[in-house]
Amino acid sequence: MNVTPVDAVRKNFCEIVRRRTGMITSSTTVESGMLETTLIRNGSYCGRRFSLHGYSLIWFIDEQQIKLYAQDGSLLDTKSVHDFCSSPIRVPVSAPDTAPATETSVEFPVRRAA
Repeated sequence: MNVTPVDAVRKNFCEIVRRRTGMITSSTTVESGMLETTLIRNGSYCGRRFSLHGYSLIWFIDEQQIKLYAQDGSLLDTKSVHDFCSSPIRVPVSAPDTAPATETSVEFPVRRAA
């Protein structure tokens, strides 16, 4: 079975959230509550956003860049898609968070093409 970049992004994002929320056992399933959104700018596909337990990951297709956001909306990490998918998973900042896992609405800055 071939793993696509989007599969690897989903898997690694879920693993990061699992570790940050303290769900240490691999038998714990965190994917069930994940929301995946297609991002459209000026009528064109520009990326994906994944949300899970208050964490967000935005994949900017044009830049081939991934940004990971904490439950409070603060930026935890920025990586290239290649690095995010191929490097060992490191949990950014401190883990696990002590805040309850709740979905929050976070305003993200509008990104404009050059």
